[in-house]
Amino acid sequence: MEMTTSDTDDVPEQKAKNEIDKEVDPGHIISEIKNLLVEHKDPSNKLQEYIDHVEKKIDIVNKNELNNIDKEEVKKLIEKHPYFKNPNSYSIRLITIMKYLKKKNVNVSLLDIDLLVEKIILSIDGVVKEGYGKYSRKK
Repeated sequence: MEMTTSDTDDVPEQKAKNEIDKEVDPGHIISEIKNLLVEHKDPSNKLQEYIDHVEKKIDIVNKNELNNIDKEEVKKLIEKHPYFKNPNSYSIRLITIMKYLKKKNVNVSLLDIDLLVEKIILSIDGVVKEGYGKYSRKK
């Protein structure tokens, strides 16, 4: 059975997601700001309320994307990094791992992805944190 868009709108979760996506869309945001500027003589308070509202929606979208990352897959990718295959006396930096993940098509532009990657790195056996953004693995 083929579902039409009106059928998916009946599902509350899908309807809420569509509404969030619409509110986060740059074209929609710009048109809403223009409407606020036209409708109100002194729109600064309304504009600030709208900007706060949109920021909350963007945070929700970012958190959902971060939660949808397959942590086990990222952990496997990190373990395939040459440093983790053959650890040495030098430490590896978080930025190096992030660049490696980017090459492996992991979206590293998400908000707080570095914190998630750090947790994953520290969950690998034998890895210790040597300093801010520096890790080493014992042989």
